[in-house]
Amino acid sequence: MSSLMGSACICFLVMGFMVVSMVYDVHFEKKTLHRQLRLEEHHAASKLAAVQMELWSEFHSDIQESHEAQALLKNMNDSYGGLQGKMKGLVDELSAEIGMNPIKAQKFADKLLHIVADMHKDNVKHAKHLVSHLVAAGKRSVKLEKHVDHAMMAELKEEKKQMHEDEANGIDVAEHEKQMELARQANNEKETKEESSGASKGENEEDPLKEMLTGFFTTFNSFETEFKGEARTKLKDGAPAYEKIKELYTKIKGEDQAGMAEDDIQAELDKIDLAGVGASLGSGRVLPVTDIVEELFLIPKIPHKQITALETAWKKGETDSVEVFEQLQELHEKGLVPAGWLQMGVDQEEKEEEQEEDQSEKEEEEKEEKEEKE
Repeated sequence: MSSLMGSACICFLVMGFMVVSMVYDVHFEKKTLHRQLRLEEHHAASKLAAVQMELWSEFHSDIQESHEAQALLKNMNDSYGGLQGKMKGLVDELSAEIGMNPIKAQKFADKLLHIVADMHKDNVKHAKHLVSHLVAAGKRSVKLEKHVDHAMMAELKEEKKQMHEDEANGIDVAEHEKQMELARQANNEKETKEESSGASKGENEEDPLKEMLTGFFTTFNSFETEFKGEARTKLKDGAPAYEKIKELYTKIKGEDQAGMAEDDIQAELDKIDLAGVGASLGSGRVLPVTDIVEELFLIPKIPHKQITALETAWKKGETDSVEVFEQLQELHEKGLVPAGWLQMGVDQEEKEEEQEEDQSEKEEEEKEEKEEKE
C-alpha cells in the first residue's frame, strides 16, 4: 500500500513539473552570472543617463538660441524706429542751416527714409525667416527638454531601486565601479603606445558620468568661492538687491516674454549693486549671463551642504555616480540647482572627448609620419 501511494505521489510530482515547465519558463543561473549581468546593466544605465543628458543639453541650447533670436529681431525693429526719428531731426537741422525750403526738406527726408525702410524691410525679411525656424525649434525643444527630463528621472529612479535590491542580494555595484576605475587607471599607466586588448578595454571602461559630474562640481565649487560668504547672508527675500534680481529673473524666464539679448540682460545686471552685497562677479564665473542671473536668484535656496557632502562621498567612492546624478537631477527638478551647472557638466564631457580625439589624431599623424620615414 505504501509503495502504491509513493508511486502515485511521484507520478503527480512528475506531471506537476511537466505542467509548470510547459506553462512557465524556468531558468537556473549562477549567482556570479546574475552579478555580472547586473554590473553590465548598471554600466549601461550610466551610459544612457550620459546620452540623455547630452540630448537635454542640446534642447536647452536650442531654447536659449530661440530667445536670443527673438531679442535680436525686436532690437532690429526698435533700432529702426529710433533711426527714423534721428534722420528726420538731422534733415530738419541741416535744412535750417542751409536755408532749404521746409517743404523740399520734408520731401527729401521722406525719400531718404523710404530707402532706409526698404533696406530694413529686406533685412528683416531674411532675419525673420531664420528667427522663425529658431523659434519653432525652441518651442519644440521646451517640450522635448521636459520629456527627456522626466524620462531620465524615471530611468535613474528605476536603477536606484535596482541598486537597493542588489545590496540586499550582496551585490555592491558602487564598489565594483570603484575597482573598475582603479583597474583602468593602473592599465593606463601600464600602457605606453600599445593598445590594450578588447576584453581588457571593455572591462576597464571609464565611468560614463565621471566627466559630467566633475564639470558640475567644478562649477559648484567656483560658485561657492564667489558667493559663500556675505552674498549668502545678504541676498534673501526683502533685500533690495535680491528683489531686483528676482524681477530680472522673472523677466528672463517669464512665459510672456519674447526673449532678452545677453547684452540687455548684462546691462540690467550692471544696474544692481552686487558689490554692495558681496556678490561682485569675479573672473571665475564662466557661465552665460542668463545662467549667472539664475545662480544669483538661487543663492538662498541652493542646498550647498548637501551638494558638498555628495561630492565628498562620490570622490571617496562611497556613493555611485548614478546615485549622485539622480540626486542632482532631483534638486534641479525642484528648482534648487541652476540649469547652467548641468550644462557645464555636459560641456566638460564634450571638452574631454575633443581632447581625446585631438590626441588620437595627433598619434595617428605621428604614426603615419614614422611609417613614411621607414
